[in-house]
Amino acid sequence: MKIIKLWAFLLLSTLFVGCSSSTPPLMDKPDTESKGYQLDAGDAVNISVYGEPDMTMKFLIDKSGTITFPYIGELVLKGKTPEQVSEELTNRLRGDYLQNPMVSVSISEFRKFYISGEVANPNGYAYEPGLTVEKTIALAGGFTDRADRKDINIRLSGTNQLLENVDVRHSVHPGDVVIIGMGFF
Repeated sequence: MKIIKLWAFLLLSTLFVGCSSSTPPLMDKPDTESKGYQLDAGDAVNISVYGEPDMTMKFLIDKSGTITFPYIGELVLKGKTPEQVSEELTNRLRGDYLQNPMVSVSISEFRKFYISGEVANPNGYAYEPGLTVEKTIALAGGFTDRADRKDINIRLSGTNQLLENVDVRHSVHPGDVVIIGMGFF
């Protein structure tokens, strides 16, 4: 008789566990970090051409996503990786202007991400590669006393899509808005 009661208890407990209404936190897909960082408005880039000090300069990318570079004119940076920009500059400078140009493009300052809601210092902060929700909370001074540590959402940059109930290990990208909800006791 005790064995039947034990089996009944185990069966009911597994059913109740399966009926839990809380959803697991949203985790990243592994492929989200695999593509290179794409430049956009708000990024600052350093462009240097070896042996040509007049062509070594820093640009802040504006909303148009373009810059004017000496000898070649307008150059679109928005949506390209630094490597793609370097390759395009090398190709456009080769021949007419320089024999064998060596161009390097590096990001000197990333555009901002934002964190709002129940953190000590809600604000915009410079993006850093490898940024997670947990790191954004730390940059913003941590949770307030009223924060609901499970009510974390991210409004994605560009698409404006809202990801609800994200895990603290979820990655954050430039322009994203991390929103920390308020708990009620």
